[in-house]
Amino acid sequence: MILCITLNPVLDTTFFVDEMRPVYRTEAHRVTYLAGGKGNNVARALLALGEPAHALVALGGATGRQVFDLLLSEGIAASPAWMSGETRLQVTVVDRQLEQRSFYAPTAAFTADDRAEFCRCFEALLPSASAVCLCGSAPGPVASELVFELLALARGRGLPTLLDSSGDGLRRGVAAAPAVVKANLAEATALLGRDCATPVAQAAALEALWAFSSGWAVLTLGERGALFAAGDQRWSAAPPQVEVVNPIGSGDAMTAGLMTGWTRGLPPEECFRLGMAAAAANTLTWDACRIAETDIQRLLRRIEMVDRSTLFPYR
Repeated sequence: MILCITLNPVLDTTFFVDEMRPVYRTEAHRVTYLAGGKGNNVARALLALGEPAHALVALGGATGRQVFDLLLSEGIAASPAWMSGETRLQVTVVDRQLEQRSFYAPTAAFTADDRAEFCRCFEALLPSASAVCLCGSAPGPVASELVFELLALARGRGLPTLLDSSGDGLRRGVAAAPAVVKANLAEATALLGRDCATPVAQAAALEALWAFSSGWAVLTLGERGALFAAGDQRWSAAPPQVEVVNPIGSGDAMTAGLMTGWTRGLPPEECFRLGMAAAAANTLTWDACRIAETDIQRLLRRIEMVDRSTLFPYR
């Protein structure tokens, strides 16, 4: 099974309203709850792809218990690592035009005891894992140090690892040379300390991410697609035109597609194609990574991929 790690989960609560107005009281006609956090999203997408997954989640307090219950209610195999702080809460308000505003409660930083407990839970699950995905931000400096430690432990067992983090978690995590390093433009810009706005700069950023990895690198470009590096191969891919409902979680769906392809032994470019199709399928639904495999298979044929191997002089 693919072990999906979330150090900074969230209880994602969405209020659907007719319109957002500057008034004291607004009635919602529907409210939904989702076990959020990037690793949880990846586990949800893996479930849709038919790939065995297990979510290891740092949880705390009443909010954390609700997140755990939601994971189980979806049929996602999950293990909680119980932390001292309360799991964060997100409230999103969405109107009829799908305009949205989100509000986040503060994140509780890891303590030394939290770190020890999470490591204990991780080491108990590691023997059963076929791969490890560590996804999402790291709450505080102790958790950022933990990113490197977890990836190094998994690599020491010969497991493929994927890192998709931000800030200090990404900076520390790449030192463990994950098999796959994945970042968006903002994350790559912060990590590399240079602008990545132009195509030439993005090509150079992809090379820098690949140098951190021990296998593949992915630089996502939002609605413009993504760049992919594996060995001497370089690819770009553009998503198909679809009627977008909500793009949030598309990067996590891509992670699920990439790792599904990896564990099934597909060629690297086909893993990338599957990741792109999963990302596009994610935009068709509101809840992050509640995707349909039928949509993924339908969109696979519409992914436009270009071999860029001869156009990357930055190796």
